Amino acid sequence: MILSKTMRRLTCLLCLSLILFGGMGCSEEKTPPLSRPPLVGAYYYLWYPGNWREGYINGRLKPQQLPALGQYDSSDPRVIEQHIAWASRYGIDFWAVSWWPDQPESDRIITQGILKAKNIQDIRFCIFYESGGLGLEKDRITFRGETSRKMLSDFKTLAQKYFSHPSYLKIQGRPVVILYLTRTFVGDYEKTLYLLRKEIRKSGFDLFLIGDEIFWYVMRSPHLPPSSRPERKRIRWFDAITAYNLYNWSKTAHMGYGERSTFLSESRDLFLSYRAAGGNKVPLIPAVFPGYNDRGVRLSENHPVIPRQFSPGGEEGGFFREALKRLALPFLDPSLPMVLITSFNEWNEGTQIEPTQTGGATEEDYSPSGREYTQGFLYRGYGERYLTILQETFYSVAGRVQEEGGGNPLSGVKIKVAKGKKVLMETQSDTFGYFRVSRWSLSPDSYVLQAEKAGYHPHSAVVRVEGGKLTTVNILLKPTHIASGQGHRTVER
Repeated sequence: MILSKTMRRLTCLLCLSLILFGGMGCSEEKTPPLSRPPLVGAYYYLWYPGNWREGYINGRLKPQQLPALGQYDSSDPRVIEQHIAWASRYGIDFWAVSWWPDQPESDRIITQGILKAKNIQDIRFCIFYESGGLGLEKDRITFRGETSRKMLSDFKTLAQKYFSHPSYLKIQGRPVVILYLTRTFVGDYEKTLYLLRKEIRKSGFDLFLIGDEIFWYVMRSPHLPPSSRPERKRIRWFDAITAYNLYNWSKTAHMGYGERSTFLSESRDLFLSYRAAGGNKVPLIPAVFPGYNDRGVRLSENHPVIPRQFSPGGEEGGFFREALKRLALPFLDPSLPMVLITSFNEWNEGTQIEPTQTGGATEEDYSPSGREYTQGFLYRGYGERYLTILQETFYSVAGRVQEEGGGNPLSGVKIKVAKGKKVLMETQSDTFGYFRVSRWSLSPDSYVLQAEKAGYHPHSAVVRVEGGKLTTVNILLKPTHIASGQGHRTVER
């Protein structure tokens, strides 16, 4: 999801202005103290199998590195339930589900697929409103009569269909909608957003709108050239701001290995600029991606690659790990601790963290030269690697609860973590028995983990939380009808 080359070329001319006016600093920031664990979200797409045919880097590789579920159909209930299971196990709290105006297929998949998934209670979701569907011309979405009416109509539909669902993401009781490309909004968007909030309140909902405002240049009006400075006038209309994707092909210093590029450092400076623009009123939600390669779908555009390794010969997922460390964690807002991952399954642009089939490394592809798609960078069948990195970053304890003897996963098990007699936090196991404890809930120390479920003997185990490490605790619960001579067993690693 990127704009035309014409406007992106202007980014190069705006770099000096960004440096002069962004209020940049060079000192490394630390993760701010938080009063509650951050929410982790990921963008989720519904356009398969159609978009497999458009092309994607993993399908161009030699040999291919396909999704773990194969080239699936987004409407397949088994696919949706497996996606939810992965998200719940590894720590994705919610999906920002892509929703396009005038595409009823999106509604069908959400209502008949996602909302009817057997494990829907294990995840939350919000709508990622694809504003480009309102009409994107000359890299601008111009609000006038018909555009405004269409948006109002869309939101009435969303409110009626989704906002009341128990799994819909709400912040302080307000349903969340993320608006794509708000940085291109011009024309009468202020009146539209005002009326939008007013009309949806009549349905009983106070919208929480997150604007996709953060980028290297933004639009100001139908006639003025783009600006490298935050558009404060527009930012104030949102409850929070974020960046869908900071990739910009014209910024050549951003390309290639992250260790050698300026992408992370300049993105950090851009976040600082927008955080200042929002002040204390509009929180910033940091967003990161694991790499970028859209050559599988847009080879003729010749966009350069940001590889998934941070350095030559580095670990698979190294860029993702560094992006989380340098961009996500330091910019968590104490008033709204949230981070967005681009993406769970946007395979066409190569930003997915969805698992692949495991396999060896290759830099070869099916182009005549054998390198046109990869640009010589290495790709691996990474399996669940990126989900593991996410879990290691945001969680200090994770595990699974199963029934002793049969090994059946136990859902709805109450998990308590205590220090002495004080219970510090509570959670419960998901449909497949998995649970996790946020890194922000516990400081490094020893704790007692307690597991309780009706019909089973309660169980406790001592766990050690260490800074920067993930402690895995697998718990076996014994049914109450089994003879008491059999003991409990806990495996910790």
